[in-house]
Amino acid sequence: MIVLSELGTRLKEARIAKGYSLEDLQDLTKIQKRYLAGIEDGNHSMMPGAFYIRAFIRQYAAAVGLNGEELLEQHKLEMPADQPAAQPQMPNTFSSRSRSVTRTAPNEAYAEFIPKVLVALFIVLILAVAWYFYSASTNRDSTGTPVEEGNGVPYETPAPAVPEETEEPIEEEPADEPAAEPEEPEAVLTVEGTQGETTTYSWQGPAERELEITASGPSWIAATDENQQELTSEARVMQAEETEKIDLSEVESVRLRIGDYSNITLTLNGEPIEYSQNIQPQNIVIQFRNAE
Repeated sequence: MIVLSELGTRLKEARIAKGYSLEDLQDLTKIQKRYLAGIEDGNHSMMPGAFYIRAFIRQYAAAVGLNGEELLEQHKLEMPADQPAAQPQMPNTFSSRSRSVTRTAPNEAYAEFIPKVLVALFIVLILAVAWYFYSASTNRDSTGTPVEEGNGVPYETPAPAVPEETEEPIEEEPADEPAAEPEEPEAVLTVEGTQGETTTYSWQGPAERELEITASGPSWIAATDENQQELTSEARVMQAEETEKIDLSEVESVRLRIGDYSNITLTLNGEPIEYSQNIQPQNIVIQFRNAE
């Protein structure tokens, strides 16, 4: 627990002087109420790290009319030192692995035997098909040629002459061409503008939309819809090689809060979203319109 009594008191007094409640400040800064209360009380144990503590304090100060940089400089001795992210503990799987090897040993012998059986069955099947066609051909030849009695010499019965009839060609009606399948509407992502830390995009495309968030390093990430409802499993710090997919088919807009944009890749329906601002943290807002 980090106690910043003087800094938290100054921010709380400025908020009260503005007439804001914690709920009002949450709507202004998009910072969760529990984090705002933690800043005022000096309790930052629930926050993701020192970087985000400073970022939240700057946003809090700006919302109540104070200079966040000056406050941080005045109280720099009270700020927590940066700490490296904890490495995930590798699970101990050696004992279970050895047990699984013991259980699967009979299956390995069985797996080696199966291909030999399949090859033998395949050869038998080929021989059976060849014998079937050979027998059918032999029976057809023996039944199609009559044999004279006595000497067993086959002869061919002459067919009666039949006057040739000229057949009129039958005109084939042109087949109906299959109806062309409707083309899937093309997706278009346009930058509408930027304001401060926020970049607004307009999306026009299919009604089925999926956003994929991929982390190449640690970064804070949170996603909410137009009603401020969280869309991610939880607002948190994503680690390297972590991916989360969000179905956006039923929402009108999405707002992303990104701590370190250089460690976060965003793709919408497989198309990458390019960042228009090189700042951190920053907000990405996407407004959706279905293609006609």
